[in-house]
Amino acid sequence: MRQPAMPIRSPFESSIAKPGQGTVVLSLLPPNNPTLTTLTYKYPLKLVPRSGGFTPSPESSSLSESCPSRPVHLYLLTYGGGLLPGDHIEVSIKLDPRTRMVVTTPQGSTKIFKTEPGNSDCPNVIKGHRKQMPANPHLSDMSQQSLDVKIGRQAALCYLPDPSVPFQNSRYAQVQTFTVDAAAKGDQRSSLCVLDWVTQGRTSRGENWNFRFWRGRNEIWATNEITGKSRLLLRDSVILDDETDDLNDSDESNEDMPSQAGLLPLNIIQERTRPHGVVGTLILSGPVFESLGSYLLDQFTSQPRIGSRNWSSESSSAPESSPGMKGDVTWTAARVRAGFVLVKFGAKDFETAKLWLGGLLREEGTIVREFGEEALFCL
Repeated sequence: MRQPAMPIRSPFESSIAKPGQGTVVLSLLPPNNPTLTTLTYKYPLKLVPRSGGFTPSPESSSLSESCPSRPVHLYLLTYGGGLLPGDHIEVSIKLDPRTRMVVTTPQGSTKIFKTEPGNSDCPNVIKGHRKQMPANPHLSDMSQQSLDVKIGRQAALCYLPDPSVPFQNSRYAQVQTFTVDAAAKGDQRSSLCVLDWVTQGRTSRGENWNFRFWRGRNEIWATNEITGKSRLLLRDSVILDDETDDLNDSDESNEDMPSQAGLLPLNIIQERTRPHGVVGTLILSGPVFESLGSYLLDQFTSQPRIGSRNWSSESSSAPESSPGMKGDVTWTAARVRAGFVLVKFGAKDFETAKLWLGGLLREEGTIVREFGEEALFCL
């Protein structure tokens, strides 16, 4: 009896079994050609690379040995323009020595979709999903995103995404981890520029910090490849939680106690972020962004302080305006452990933050000079 022929395996079959997972490896091939030796992803994640024609000149670059490689642009996209409840995006990026990458999001913003209002008579169904999800609300409707980047010697990462826009009643958590070479010194060190910001939601629909929670954590680690030992250089966390679940649990456990109504604000996140409509963090490190970090520190130091003006002076000329002097932006900058420059800011709305930060970065010029104007696409 004739045996059935074996089915032909598709050459386009995905090598990743887990949805939302992506892997990128950027290598430098002889003589000086940056090449994505690995690029894999699976729905609902999409990674789109682009090699632009821009090449930084040796005179302007902070890498001293030779002309640095041209930056490769990587666009992070999700189908539908955002994250549905239950989506979990995992992206792993490795930059080999002397490579450069710009990572951004060309969709305008990362939307965090909300769950449909549920009731006790219907199963827990998540918008955008056909299958029934777990009953635990903290697990069923949370959108998650993790980014793990390893940056080699003299490599540079410019990560300037659009802000995330959490919809009303949404839950979202993200962890971004960046690993540099612990043994690298001086100009051999890795360089990174990381922007992480979140808005109050869809203002056109009246949303004003009405999501359930938004949690973000950025960590920078230094790893010695020879010994395998790692140490934490910087950890920055932002937690915006309305705490309504904790309040409900407290009310159920204290039914006999008098009501505390009126003592707590209706929107805890809004009360804590007021008067800002967007909050964010900018992290800078390494020789490529050294001048940018110093510039931001100088700009912050030069801002007028309460009580700093000498009112007895006859000459009271107003200071020259600069991108950093905006009344609608509250910000601070400091040099912290391991030489990192940490910038925290809050603005009344997205456009104000965009003009303020974009103006500072363009005025200083490092990002445009080293990565091209396209790196400031979101600004």
